[in-house]
Amino acid sequence: MVRELIPIDVTDTPELLRLAEEVRRTGRPRVLRRADEDLAVLSPVAIPAKRGSKRVKADADRAAFLSSAGGWEGNVDVDTFLEDSYESRDRSSRPPVEL
Repeated sequence: MVRELIPIDVTDTPELLRLAEEVRRTGRPRVLRRADEDLAVLSPVAIPAKRGSKRVKADADRAAFLSSAGGWEGNVDVDTFLEDSYESRDRSSRPPVEL
């Protein structure tokens, strides 16, 4: 069961605000400790990825992809590869996956 977290405003607590900003900036959680006792974990909130931040593929990328087509031709016998693949599945001790 997921419980909703109760927010605490740290605007007027400079040291806690500084720690929270550091955790957000670095993305690394911190353990809050008193003497030898761990009290709490301060962790960053997941921020969704920005839309439209996908890398644009260059013409060179497309050309490299297209040039790889047929790269196995003459090097790999497809029928033997498939036969070996199915045989290895038959010998596997793992249970089958039900989809």
